[in-house]
Amino acid sequence: MASIQLPSISLQNNLTKIQLLSQDSEVTFDARIHEVQARSPAATSISLVLRDEGSFVAASVEEGVVDNSTLEMVQILTPESIVRVSGNLVSAPTTFIQVSKIVVLANALADLPKGVVSHGAPGEEEAIENQLGALVLHERLNNRVADVKVAATGAIFKLLSGIFQLAVEHQTTGGFHWVSTPGLINYRIPGDDDYFPVSYFDNEQVWLAQTGEFHLQIALAMDFKRVFEIRDVFRRERKVSSRHLTEYTALEVMMAFEHDWQEILYSAESLIVFIIRSLQQKDGYRTLINLAKRLYSSAGDVKLGLDEDGHFPRLKFVEAKGLLHNLLGFDTDDRDDFTREEEAALSRLLSGASSTGLELQTVKGLPTDVFAITDWPPHLRPFNVQTTEGDEKKTNSFDIIVRGQETCSGWQSIHSYNKMRQAMAARDPPIDPDASMWHTYIGAYEAGAPPQGGYGMGLNRLLQNVIGLSDIHEAALFPRNAQRVSP
Repeated sequence: MASIQLPSISLQNNLTKIQLLSQDSEVTFDARIHEVQARSPAATSISLVLRDEGSFVAASVEEGVVDNSTLEMVQILTPESIVRVSGNLVSAPTTFIQVSKIVVLANALADLPKGVVSHGAPGEEEAIENQLGALVLHERLNNRVADVKVAATGAIFKLLSGIFQLAVEHQTTGGFHWVSTPGLINYRIPGDDDYFPVSYFDNEQVWLAQTGEFHLQIALAMDFKRVFEIRDVFRRERKVSSRHLTEYTALEVMMAFEHDWQEILYSAESLIVFIIRSLQQKDGYRTLINLAKRLYSSAGDVKLGLDEDGHFPRLKFVEAKGLLHNLLGFDTDDRDDFTREEEAALSRLLSGASSTGLELQTVKGLPTDVFAITDWPPHLRPFNVQTTEGDEKKTNSFDIIVRGQETCSGWQSIHSYNKMRQAMAARDPPIDPDASMWHTYIGAYEAGAPPQGGYGMGLNRLLQNVIGLSDIHEAALFPRNAQRVSP
């Protein structure tokens, strides 16, 4: 069989690096047409501005260097067309490309609508961060292709891809196996109306999965020791808000622990520290963060306050409530979950604090933008969370707050068959452990399951908090809510 001969063209698709080459260097690269300068009858050249991934370079197409047909073709090029350019770099007095050849790879239609946010080319006014409000976001989402072609916006989703890759690297290195769980389920929690029903042939009721947690727990009963999954999950959020989506990407983890339930917290903590530090320190991610900073000035500026053992600060639930009461002046009910405003206030306190204050003298690792709240009361946790031995008013569970928002929740799960049945029956409203929809789940514990727990993390929200986005819709390439099912 004859081998395929590939073209010997060597593309240099980094406009920033191209402009650092020496005078008269020969270059070939692909780029979009950002601007074509109108040619006057007496002009002997046409000036272009070329764009690629947030970098710009001027180019000159001149008579005598290219033929007349090329000049005529360049004159009618439309902005956003993709071209392959060959030429020589001229670096004095200003840097530009002296074009010797230009090939159109894709023609863009004329008069395309421009995105709301500027690309930030030389001479263009860049977007002001505090002007990117809800109305502007709505327009951006309705013109998503143009919006994401702006390098600062596109960088956000390349960083999301990086978070996926880093999570997989961290978990697999730590002995976790990726297990795929079903997106269609035949069970639901009584009283929870946030499931999307699905018409599924002539079968019993079926819903879109809110979580893969229960199937990951079943996997532990199959003698997997550590499992995880990255997948889209669905919640029927009826209210459109800056905090929630109806479809988002979650990382979910279940693991058997050896000695203490806090091994679960250590795992979640290690993952978050690894992701944030990698985004801040690795060159490729650092470049993307600098692009995102064109729109979001605090992108990547997450303070990781760690103690001498490498752990970020912890507050017990009652301690956090005490800080809200005594130090921050909140009239908060100790039986209620934290509001968004309370999470943000605690985060501001710990982010700007030193450990010298009396109220915070026992909290190690300050200042920090990332911390954990532990020992939650049972009524604020799911039915299968283990209560603390010797104190039924607390559970072995945690939330991790990143830049003022809960980003990760974790817990020790009940692993005893009899205790699981009791917990299901004791829930309000109760779950019938003998119902057919729960047969596989409860049955997984009949032959014994290891001491276990897990955590779940919304990766869009982690991205949102690392970049400093004000709205979760900015952290999803194609966001979905109760009023949006396009693009």
